Amino acid sequence: MSVLAWMFGLGLLAAAFPLLFHLIRRTPKGQVKFSSLMFLRPSPPSLTRRSRLENLMLLAIRIGAIALIAAAFMRPFFRDNVNLTMDDLPGQKIAIMLDTSASMKRGDLWPQAIDRASKIIEKTSQKDEVAVYTFDSQLQMRKSFGRKLSGGDFRSQYQLVDVEPTWSPSDLGGCLIRLANELEQADDEISEDSQSEAGSSTNTKLQMLVVSDMQAGSSITALQNYQWPDRIKVDFEQVSLKDQSNASVELLPADESDPNSIRENVLVRNATDSSGEEFKVVWANETLSATDKPDKETIRPVTFYVPPGMSKILPVPRGTTSEAIQSDNLVLTGDDFTFDNQYFTVPPIQEKLSVVYLGNESADDPNEMLFYLQRAMMETPTRSISVLPFTGAARFSTSDGIAPELIVITRAVDAAEQNAVDGLLENGATLLVVLSDESTIESTTKWTGVDSSANFTAEADQDDYAMLGQIKYSHPIFQPFAGPRFNDFTQIRFWKTLEVKTLPDSFEAIAKFENDSPAVWHREFPESKSHVYVMATGWQPEVSQLALSSKFLPLMNRILELAVRTPQVVDSCTIDGPIQIPTGYDLVSFAGNSPTEIDPELSLKSQITIPGIYEFSSSTDATQPRIRIAANVNSSESNTDTMPLDQITAFDVQVGMHSEAETEIANQRKLRDLDFESRQKLWKWLIIGAIALVIAESWLAGRTDRIGLTAEKDATRLPDASLMDDAA
Repeated sequence: MSVLAWMFGLGLLAAAFPLLFHLIRRTPKGQVKFSSLMFLRPSPPSLTRRSRLENLMLLAIRIGAIALIAAAFMRPFFRDNVNLTMDDLPGQKIAIMLDTSASMKRGDLWPQAIDRASKIIEKTSQKDEVAVYTFDSQLQMRKSFGRKLSGGDFRSQYQLVDVEPTWSPSDLGGCLIRLANELEQADDEISEDSQSEAGSSTNTKLQMLVVSDMQAGSSITALQNYQWPDRIKVDFEQVSLKDQSNASVELLPADESDPNSIRENVLVRNATDSSGEEFKVVWANETLSATDKPDKETIRPVTFYVPPGMSKILPVPRGTTSEAIQSDNLVLTGDDFTFDNQYFTVPPIQEKLSVVYLGNESADDPNEMLFYLQRAMMETPTRSISVLPFTGAARFSTSDGIAPELIVITRAVDAAEQNAVDGLLENGATLLVVLSDESTIESTTKWTGVDSSANFTAEADQDDYAMLGQIKYSHPIFQPFAGPRFNDFTQIRFWKTLEVKTLPDSFEAIAKFENDSPAVWHREFPESKSHVYVMATGWQPEVSQLALSSKFLPLMNRILELAVRTPQVVDSCTIDGPIQIPTGYDLVSFAGNSPTEIDPELSLKSQITIPGIYEFSSSTDATQPRIRIAANVNSSESNTDTMPLDQITAFDVQVGMHSEAETEIANQRKLRDLDFESRQKLWKWLIIGAIALVIAESWLAGRTDRIGLTAEKDATRLPDASLMDDAA
C-alpha cells in the first residue's frame, strides 16, 4: 500500500493524547460534607499520574479513531506491480530551426550554428524524433522527422552540406507559425491513427529549437494575430561573436532641390555595441573597386564619424567624369563584417523625350497655350523634355532622329501635316487636339470625330462660366486625381467651350461640362497602340483657368507619361522583396555577366538572390531598351543587436523546454498514483470506520460514566439508623 500525502502521517502522533489523558487522575466529582471539617480550609486534590491504566477498551477505541482519520488524510491506495521506466515514456518531436538569413554571414556564426545543432541532437534520446529546418524569409525542411543518426558527418546526414547563409532577411515570426502548424497537423494525424487502432490518443510533446544570432532586425510581426498552441514549446539557442561591431551603408534619394547635382545622400548606421566609429564611403563600379586608390579628380571617399548606436547622413559625390557618374555601388570600409557594406544603385540616366507643337503662338507670350505647355514639361533627373514648335514636315523628328512621343495640335493643319501626323500615329505616337476655332475642327475631323455641326459658346462676362460636371476617374488620365484630396475641379472656370451634341461610338467621353457636353474624349487605335485625346476648350487665361490651376501640370505630365512607351519600373528592390517587372521582360544578365542558369519556370523573385545589378530585356519587342534593377540586402539585417525574449513572450509564445526524462518519469508516476487513488478512494472507508469508532466511543464512555456515578453514590450513602444503634 502507498499513500499520496505522507506528511499527514504525522497526525498519528495525536493518538498519544488519549493515552496521556488516561494516565492523568482527575478530581473526584462526588463530595460528602462532614461537620467536623467546616473549620478547615479546603484544598483540591492535586492531579497525579496513575500507576496503571483503566478502561483499556475505551482507550483503544479513541486511539483507533484518531489513527483512522490521520490515515484517511494520507490518501492511501494500492499500487500495481508494474513500475514506470524510461522505456514507458513517449518520445518527443524536436524540430531544429537553423537561421540562414544574411546576418548569419558574419564571422563564424554559421559554423557555430552547425556545431550547436549537432550537440542538441546528440543529447536527444533514442525515442525522440528529430527534424532539421532552415529559415530566412522562408521555411525549408532539410531532414524530416526520424530517429537521430549516429556515425558519419553531421552535415551530410541532415542534408546541410551545400547550405550556407543566404542574402534574404529573417522572418522569424512567420517561420515559427508555419512550423507550428506543420507540427500540430502531423501530430493530429498520428493521434487519429492511434485512437482508431488502440482507442487512446498519443501524448507526444512538441519541441522547437531555434539556433540563431537572434538579431533585433528579424521580423516577428506575424505573431501578433496568431494563437500559439499551448503544447508546443520554443527554446532559443543564440550564437554570438566576441566582436559584435557592425556598420551598414544605404543610399537615400537625391536632393531634388538641385537637379544638376551629382551628389547623393548616404546613410551610415553603426551598431550599439560597435567598437569603431570612423568609416569611409566611396563610389565604385566594375572598373574602380573599393580597394583601389581613387583619382582625387574623379571619386573621393567621404569619412563618416558615427558613434556606436547612432547614424549619420552625408552627401557623397559621384565625381565629374562619365566613369564616375556611372558608378553603380557604394562601398563602406572600416567595418569588421562586410555583408552589408555595399549598396547597389542604378546610375541615373536621363531619358530624352520630345513633344511637337502645331500652333501659331509665341513661346514667350503668357496669353497663349504654348507658354504654359513648355513650363509644364519640367526637366527632372530622369527625364528631359523638349517642346518643339512645328515648322515643317521634317521637324516631326528631333535632331537625334527619335520620333516624338506626343503631338499637340491647336490650329488647323494642311494635307502634308495630316499625312505626317498619320505616320506618327501608325508608329504608336499620342495625339492631343485642342479645338480652339472652326478651322481646327474642319481639318482634324478624322481624329476628333467632330464635324462642323459643333459650335463654340462664349460667355458674355467673367461671372458667366462653365464648369466640369462629370469626370471619369477610372480612366488612366484622371486616375491620379481619384482621391478625395485631388478630385475637386470646381475651382476651374471655362469661358469659351465647344458644344458637341454626340460623339461617334469609337470615342469615349472621359469628362463633361455641366450641360452634359463632352469636355475631354479619347480614342485608341489597337493596331498601332496609338491614342488620341481631344479637348473642347483651351487652357490660356482668356479661355479658361486651367493653365493657372494646380491640375494643369499633373494633367499634362500624365498625358506624356501615358504616351511614353518605355515602361516605368522601380529601379531598386531588396532580396526576397517585391519586384516590379513589366510583362514580357526576361532576365538576361547579372552584374554585367550572363547568368549561368536561367529557369523560365521560376519566378524572377526566386532568381534574384544575390545583391547586384540585374538587366532585363523585352522578349516581345527588341526595340525596347533594357531595364536595370539594383538588388540590395534588406536594411533590417543590419540591425544586429540582440532581440530580447520579452518581445516574443509578449505574443504568448511558450518559450522554454519540456521537462527532462527523470522529471517526466516522476510526473508520470504521480499522475498514475493519482489515478489509482481516485479510482480506489480508500479514504472514504477509513472515514466511515473512524465515524463508527467515534459512535462506539461515545456509547462506551457514557456507560462507563454511569457505572462510576453509581459506585460513588453507594460509597457516600449514610449508614442505616438500626446499624448505628447496634454499633452503639
